[in-house]
Amino acid sequence: MAKPAGVYDALVVGGGLNGLASLYHLARLGARRLGLLERFRLGHDRGSSHGAARITRSAYAKAVYARLMQHLHAEEWPRLEREAGARLVHPNPGCFFGPPGDAIQKYAAAVREAGARVDWLTPAEGRRRFPQFRFEGAAGVLLDHTAGAIDAPAALAALARLARRGGAEIFEETPVLRIDPLRAPIEVETARGLFRAERLVVAAGAWAGELLPFLKARLRPARQTVAYFHPEGRAEDYRIGRFPVWVYLGEEENDHYYGMPEFGREGIKVARHLAQEIEDDPEEVLGEADPARIEELRAFLAREFTAPPRRLAGWEHCLYTNTATEDFLLDLHPENPRIAVGAGFSGHGFKFGPLTGRVLAELVLNGRTSVPEFERAREAFSLAGP
Repeated sequence: MAKPAGVYDALVVGGGLNGLASLYHLARLGARRLGLLERFRLGHDRGSSHGAARITRSAYAKAVYARLMQHLHAEEWPRLEREAGARLVHPNPGCFFGPPGDAIQKYAAAVREAGARVDWLTPAEGRRRFPQFRFEGAAGVLLDHTAGAIDAPAALAALARLARRGGAEIFEETPVLRIDPLRAPIEVETARGLFRAERLVVAAGAWAGELLPFLKARLRPARQTVAYFHPEGRAEDYRIGRFPVWVYLGEEENDHYYGMPEFGREGIKVARHLAQEIEDDPEEVLGEADPARIEELRAFLAREFTAPPRRLAGWEHCLYTNTATEDFLLDLHPENPRIAVGAGFSGHGFKFGPLTGRVLAELVLNGRTSVPEFERAREAFSLAGP
C-alpha cells in the first residue's frame, strides 16, 4: 500500500466528480507533485457521483447558473471530451414544467435574462413535442435545446485517467481524519499516515462539515431514493432522442421531481429532489430502498405520464449535501488562502464539475480564476454567506 512521501504541491480531499475535476485541472495548469485522498474506492456508491447518467441543462431558477452552464457547454465539457478522446455528453432535449406559480416563472425569467437557448411552449405544444407527458394543469413547458445526458462513469474515469497521466497519485481507501489549516505546509492526517501539502482543495461532499467544522452548520446531507421504471408502451419512445431529460417544478417545499431516458442501465430514471428540512448520517450504510419512496415515485409517473409505469427495473441511493439556498460554496478558506473549498453541491453539481474543478484549482493556485462568468458572481458562492 502506497504511503505519503515528501510535501505535495497540492492535495485534493475527495474523489467524487468535483475532486477528480480539481485534480485534473491542477495537473493541466502545471502543478507537478499532486495527490488525491479518497475515503472509499473511486466510483463508490456512498456519495453523489455514482450512477449511470446525469442531466445537463441551461434551464435554472437563477441566471448566474444559466450563464455558467453556457460556459460549460461551450468550453469545459468540449475540452474534457477532446482530451479524453471520448463522448461524455449526449445531447437530448430538456423539458421543464409545473403548475402556475413562482417556481416555473423564476425559471422562465432566469433563462430570458441569461439569453439561454430555451423556448416557452404552451401545454398543448408541449404535448405535441413530448407525447409521453400529460402536462395537465401545467402553466407551460420550457424546452431546453442545450440539455443532454452525461455519461457519469465515463466522465469520472476520464478525469482520473487524465489526472494520472499528468502525474497525480490517487490514494483510495484513505479516510481523512483531520486537517490542520494553520500549518505550513498544510497537514492532513489520514488513516494511512500524515500528508503534507503546499496547497489543498477540499471537495469531500457530505464529510466536508466534519473536516472543516466552521461549515458544519451550513451543510445538510440528505439521502435520495432514485428509481428506474419500465413504462407501458414501446421501449424506443423512452430512449435518447425520443424522450427528454425533465424536471417537474412544484410549488411546495421538496415538490420537485426529475428524470431521464433509459441510458446506461435498464429503465427510465425518476427521483424526487428532497433538499430542505431533511438530514441523514453519511456514515449510515443503507440497505433496501424504502417501499414508500418507490411507491411515491410510481404514483408521480402514473399522474404525469400518458403511459403508466409497468415494472420497477431497479433503484439506488444518492447522498446530496445541501446548503439552505442550494447554492454551491466555492471559495478560499477564511484562515488560509492556500486552501480552496468546494461544498454544498445540493444534488445539481455534477453537470458543473469540469468548471467547478477549474475554479477550485485556479483559486488555490492563483487566488482568483480566469472565468469571467464566475468572477462576476463570486460573492454568490462565498463561504462568508448566510
